[in-house]
Formats: sequence, structure tokens, C-alpha cells
Amino acid sequence: MRRDLDTIRKPMSLPLLFDEEVIKYYTASYDTGSSLASSWRLGNLYLTNQRLLFVQGRKILFQVILSQIKTINVVKRGWILGKQVKQLNIISAGRRVPYIAIKDPENWKKAIEESISLVKGQKTEDRRQKSEVRSQKTEVGSLAPVDSQSDQVILKEKGSYLTPGQSRWGLGTLLLTPEKLTFFTSKSGLVGEIPLRSIKDLRIEKRIYGVSQSDTISIVYESFGELSKAWIIALNLETWRKELDQRVLLKVDRAILDKMVTELDADSKEILRFLYEHRHARIDTLAQLIEAPTHMDILLKIREIINPTAEKMIGYPLLSFESSKVDRETGEKVLFSWWLTGQPDQEHQEREESLLDIFDEDAELIVYLELLGIKEDKLRLRVANNKLIIDADKDYHKEIPLPAVVKAKSFTQRYKNNILEVRLNK
Repeated sequence: MRRDLDTIRKPMSLPLLFDEEVIKYYTASYDTGSSLASSWRLGNLYLTNQRLLFVQGRKILFQVILSQIKTINVVKRGWILGKQVKQLNIISAGRRVPYIAIKDPENWKKAIEESISLVKGQKTEDRRQKSEVRSQKTEVGSLAPVDSQSDQVILKEKGSYLTPGQSRWGLGTLLLTPEKLTFFTSKSGLVGEIPLRSIKDLRIEKRIYGVSQSDTISIVYESFGELSKAWIIALNLETWRKELDQRVLLKVDRAILDKMVTELDADSKEILRFLYEHRHARIDTLAQLIEAPTHMDILLKIREIINPTAEKMIGYPLLSFESSKVDRETGEKVLFSWWLTGQPDQEHQEREESLLDIFDEDAELIVYLELLGIKEDKLRLRVANNKLIIDADKDYHKEIPLPAVVKAKSFTQRYKNNILEVRLNK
């Protein structure tokens, strides 16, 4: 979807949902409904393909789910100092929406209504496709997609959710599926969503909850090229931590592999060992590997033998299909391939590094690198031959080629929660 941004300032980095993008934003104000002389609060109105957000700084003051909007009207009423201006009057099924004063409200009304139509059209199409898939009989050799995992609930519990943009903890329901962690409330519906494959770090962290400090799960994840953070809390917190650790930070070691192959046939062993060595492979490569007559033979091996055996023995499937994923060792974008659910153990990596990202901004390069087990006082950084060179301890040395020319002696660094951030001036 083409972005239609009608101010010259860049939008703030917001805690967006999965597949959510900003369509339109502009300076605005809303009526708090206070009896005071100045009841208007200033900020920015953001329209995304899923929500309407009113933001002040990085804090979301209120949000409206597009699918819950019933009607939108433009009305003329009192504004700051009693001036009469046109304002948006939005009626939502989920909550009371304040009056919003913004430039060109008729244009905003049209943009919001168009986005609502797209959302409702997509939901109708999704329901139709699900209905068609469910109505089809499952037959050996059928090419219909088999993806029951998307609806599978692993954990569900009442809990709380917090992001840097929130002023207080949100109360609702936490839901974990094989693909994502979501948080929703009965009043507002879906509030937060984190794809498991975007999570870079998990840990127990103390946070103020109510009037005291409590253990929470801190989640660092990648969203639209930037690192974001969220915290969750639930009664059975350790169960959530173990399940997330298992699915997100799984390390496939030799012991797991040896345990698995004792229960597999010769062809399934060959597939598993190949993926352990190469990390990923397309289905035609696996078919050639075991001389399978058709691709369906490979799918049946994975779905009826390898993954069910893994679930029975270690509690989770080992192989997953990804339409697009970046190989962290090579930086290559790999399309339509089968992967091990976890990363190879230290037999295949001198030192684990789960994140390396470089962002090319107007006046600087920003490098994010995750370093596990390295103390900040041991880090030594320098720039030479347009490479960022990092040394630590006696056994760690890394050279990162930079995509643009930078000033060798003009950079800043910050190290927090095992994430190194380096800003280099061009």
C-alpha cells in the first residue's frame, strides 16, 4: 500500500502490529471532554491499515480498531478559544471516541472509510478461503495448503501487556500460537501482536506492577527494521518463559538430532541431517537428496513422520516452511524453503550472534549487533578500510563491511541488554 504522508516530518516509531503500516498522519487535537477552559490535547493522528491512533510523543493516548468503526461524521463545533472548526465525530462499537480536530477532515473521513472497506473486504475473503479449505476433503496427493498450526492455541491466560508507548499496563488475555504472541482485550479487541520469528531476545526482568516490583518477561523483537520491546506478566510466568524459550530461542544440538534419528526411517534421517548441516533447503533439493518421485513424498515425510516424531519426543516440531527468511550466517534472503525451527548449536557457530542489522540514514549509518556473553568493558571498536572492526576478550574479532563511506573517528556506541548500537557519521 502506498504511503500517503501529509507532513514533512518523519512519523514516530510506534509499536505497530504484525503487517501493520502507516497510511496517513498529521498534527491534530482531541477533546478530552473536561469542563476546564482548555480541554483539548495536542498530538498527532495516525491512520494505519488496521487502526486509528492518537499519539503524543511516543505514547498512544487512544486507539480505534478500524473494523469496529460504525460511522464517521464531520461536524462543526467549538475548538480552542471558542473558535468553530470542523471536527471528526467517529462512532465505534468498541469504545467512545473523542472529537478530533484536524486539517481537512473531509479528506480524513474518506481515507478512513476506504481503509475500513479494505479491512472488511480482507476479512470476508479470509473467511471464504478458510471455509473452502475446511470443506475440502484431505486426500493424499492433494495440493491444497495444509496449515492447521495457524489456529492452534499453545497457551492462553489472563495477563498484562506493556510497551514503551503505554503509560500503564494493559489488562486482558495473552495468547500464544506456533506463529505469534498476541494480547487482546474484550473492549478493544487485538491490542498487540509479536511474530515469534521477529523475537531477538527473551529474559526475566523486574518491573513496577501495581505498587510493587514483579517478575515480567521482557521481549526484544524486530519491527519494520527497528528493535522494539514489550513486557508481559501472567500468573504462570515460568510456563510462558519456557514455552517461548523453546519455540523462539531453541538450539538444535547433536543430542536432539541423535535422539530423533533413532525413531526415523532412512529417508527421513537423511532429510533431517541435511537440514542440520545446511540450515535450510527448497523442497526440490530435498526430493533430489532422497530421490523422491514427487514433492508430495517430501511433504508427507515432514508432516506425517519427522514433525510428529519430534512433537512426541521433544514436544515441538523441528521443521517449518518459510516463504521468506534471512539466513543469519550469510545474510542471504531465502525464499520458499524448509528450515530447522531453531539455530545450529556452537558446533556450527564460533559464537552465537542472533542479530546484525545496518540502517543507512541520511547523515549516518546505524549498526545493531547482538553479542552474547560479552561484557561492555571488554569491547574495543574502530573503523578501518570502511569496515567496523569489533574486538572483545581474546577470542572475539568481527569485521563488518559498511555500505557507505563513513568518518573513521566519528562514531558513538551504546551497549545494553547484549545489543550493541553504533552510529557512524558519513
